[in-house]
Amino acid sequence: MKLSIKKLCLLACLTVVLAAGCSKKEEHGTAIDISYLNKNETKLVKETHYLESTDTKDMIVEVLTLLCSVPDNKELKATLTSGINIMTYSYDGEQVIVSLGEKYKELSKTTEVLTRAALVRSLTNIEGVNYVMITINGEPLTDVSGNAVGIMTADMFVDNAGTKVEEVESKVNLRLYFANEAGDGLIAVNRELSHNADVSNVPMEKLVVEQLISGPANDETYPTINPATKLVNITVRDGVCYLTFDSSLITAVNNVTTDVTIYSIVNSLVELSNINKVQISIDGNKDGKFRDKYELSTIFERNLSLVQ
Repeated sequence: MKLSIKKLCLLACLTVVLAAGCSKKEEHGTAIDISYLNKNETKLVKETHYLESTDTKDMIVEVLTLLCSVPDNKELKATLTSGINIMTYSYDGEQVIVSLGEKYKELSKTTEVLTRAALVRSLTNIEGVNYVMITINGEPLTDVSGNAVGIMTADMFVDNAGTKVEEVESKVNLRLYFANEAGDGLIAVNRELSHNADVSNVPMEKLVVEQLISGPANDETYPTINPATKLVNITVRDGVCYLTFDSSLITAVNNVTTDVTIYSIVNSLVELSNINKVQISIDGNKDGKFRDKYELSTIFERNLSLVQ
């Protein structure tokens, strides 16, 4: 059920009043923890507030108002600040959808992670609210790779009250392809990483390639890329991922075949929703051949025939 324009106006008025310090935190009603950013935007701090409402929709209004308001504690700042407006918000069953203005896109990556965590954690503290979705002017919020963030829950974020921003994290799952023992086939491996504020600055496609270069985490699979290989550049345009490696990629590792090296990279990258094809160049050269087999101008597509 979408909340009324009247309540939107009420929210705006309440925000102004609270920001001016005209409201006092009264210890009656329903206790709820609200997450705020510290002044340096390096961590979240929880403060307990008492909601007057008992109706879920009205409690959502109160929580959003508090998130837009400057806290009494001068060491903290409003969660939704810097001109970020709540355009609309709705509640349907267990889910709250909050549409924010375009200013949200101007937040730094670390501040955005903190803001997102604070919004989700605060709203899901309301009984009956288990899921939160953020949109920007009605369009789904996306991560640094352009993938939709989707529905979020409180347990996607660690309990970070009073901790450093690096500890605000969710999990990211990658599907990587490493070599079999003979080096002539691929084995798919799921790898879970902590998607913390530092990692969130790294495009997912770069993260995938870095994980391939770092190699397998156990002895059940084998490397496909020379660990001395350097990724020089990586970009994604119109669903095609363009990679430039240094010449170390040419050197085979553990008798791995050329096809296994190529499709370890291609198949792993195509697992990302924004990538359909891959082109690989060596030291910026797109005219030669890779290990005398593939033209560097080749645009590769997924090949699962090598996967065991």
